[in-house]
Amino acid sequence: MGRGGLLGFLLRVRPGLVLGRLGVLVLLLLPALAGADYMDHFAQRDDVGPRKAPSLGDARLLLIPVEVKGFPPLDRARLERFFSPDDENGFVRYYEVASLGRYRPRVTVGPTIGYDACPLPAAQFPTCSVARGDINAFAAGIDLLREAVRKTDEAGVDFTAFDVNGRAGVADRWADGVMFLTNVPFGGIAFPFAYFNRGDNLSGGTSGPLVVDGVRIGHFAVAGDADVFVMVHEFGHLLGLTDLYDEAGNYGGLQLSVMGAWSYDPKIVLPDAETRWRLRWANWVQVQGRQRLTLKPVETSGEVARVGIGDQYFLVENRGPGAFDRHLPVRGLAVFHVDRDVRSVTTQGSFPKLGAKEGDFVNRILDCVNCDAWHPYVRLVQADGAFDLENNRRFNAADDLFLPGDFILSDPSSSVRSKTNPVNATNFYSGQPSGFALNDVRLLDDGSIEVTLDAPASGQCEERLCPEGEACAPVRCGEAPRTGCAALPTGPLGLLGLLLLEQGLRRRQRLGL
Repeated sequence: MGRGGLLGFLLRVRPGLVLGRLGVLVLLLLPALAGADYMDHFAQRDDVGPRKAPSLGDARLLLIPVEVKGFPPLDRARLERFFSPDDENGFVRYYEVASLGRYRPRVTVGPTIGYDACPLPAAQFPTCSVARGDINAFAAGIDLLREAVRKTDEAGVDFTAFDVNGRAGVADRWADGVMFLTNVPFGGIAFPFAYFNRGDNLSGGTSGPLVVDGVRIGHFAVAGDADVFVMVHEFGHLLGLTDLYDEAGNYGGLQLSVMGAWSYDPKIVLPDAETRWRLRWANWVQVQGRQRLTLKPVETSGEVARVGIGDQYFLVENRGPGAFDRHLPVRGLAVFHVDRDVRSVTTQGSFPKLGAKEGDFVNRILDCVNCDAWHPYVRLVQADGAFDLENNRRFNAADDLFLPGDFILSDPSSSVRSKTNPVNATNFYSGQPSGFALNDVRLLDDGSIEVTLDAPASGQCEERLCPEGEACAPVRCGEAPRTGCAALPTGPLGLLGLLLLEQGLRRRQRLGL
């Protein structure tokens, strides 16, 4: 989550410290309920409402501005513009483009909730700023969120207007999404309020979600410093998405992802292929055997090629500068290696049975899914084989995207990739060959990219993302290659020799040798 993540200032300090300082507190707060998780990257789909905001169809969202005197005032005109569908670079347009128009949010900016002084206890927060990892803000933060919702209700806001969608696509008595933007120094959090609330629910009861006008609110996205770009990221968590940057700070985390290593600037980055696919915002092709594919720019087509099935697989998409992703200077293929078994993103084994128990998000806070640079949940496979990202060096699109002349194969030695064995190959993390190969990349004049992909020759076409609905199944699987498509490189060196030769040639090209 942006600049502090889920429960940011509350829980995210070094994992070794958090368990000691917060272990008892967390144990006391964990409810005994069993069920799906709130930040599981859509491992579960039946908890939209109680633990996730709907991510398909029309949605009505409420933004509550919270302004404290003594800090730079909120610019309401800017807020109204950024959260309007008329802003081509704003919140609504971003989510419409990222989802291919399958998710259509509309945001109401509510009345500004003003405070003459900092609403947090002065003894703990003399400057009203909240430090990352500050557990003193836990109870005060819950009370402040409750109070701001109460004040918004008293100002005449009808909360029934923000319940038009749900798991079945219709109103379900759960808010479609509620956000807070404040002008005080603060990063960003997405907060599962209902999970931790032990106080007033604003409807005559205690504990659980707030209930206003009969509508339940279980979670909030919050951003400080009036930072609207942090809110784009934080709201992603309300949709059920996991942080994909490195909480430990050893490296940047996942590039090319709004949930990953984005610096929260106006050049908003699109979601990565795994995120888009999980949310059913992709048109995906399941590769079986050898196929010659033409992948159109993902921002207009949503096209993703998937190689492999089960919990570990590869996703390929066409990324480059467009309506978003404007930071990219070139267009090429982004290749993502996904392992769903990392850090309890799944807890029930094989692909058709993905799940996560309620409360598992705490494990992902304390020991994040993308903190291991060499074996994260989602890893960007880099074309040049230099492993710059794993070694905390900068992302360079011209080196890391797959461009004409690039290819990648399996390593037949089945060795395990690591910092001491940095072999750029398509093997699984166990070292076993995946059957995936990428070859003969060609950039077309219209921005589309042709590529030859290899996958296992059979058994790839039956798996579904979800039981029914748009994007639950691939648009196609296992088509025969086009006549005359290029073959993989062969010769006396063998596959591993060619792989190593390719890496050496690419390094020389990058250095201009």
